[in-house]
Amino acid sequence: MDTIREWWGAIMAACGLGVWLIRLESTSRTALREVERLEKQIDAERHTISETRKEQNEMLREMRGDIKRLLERSGPTRD
Repeated sequence: MDTIREWWGAIMAACGLGVWLIRLESTSRTALREVERLEKQIDAERHTISETRKEQNEMLREMRGDIKRLLERSGPTRD
């Protein structure tokens, strides 16, 4: 019994360290899951932005063509 009393502090410290390590692992796993979720979200947003940019570029090409046609129709104006 005296041996347990002598080592009680070390035993409790070891138990505390074990609990702390388990909590640390749990926290790191939660953080990794969150990072993976954010990476997937960023990839989805990049894809959406890319599609939107393609649509906008196509619309701008069409508008540029329309403007060129209007300018060609009006022709040079002379006073």
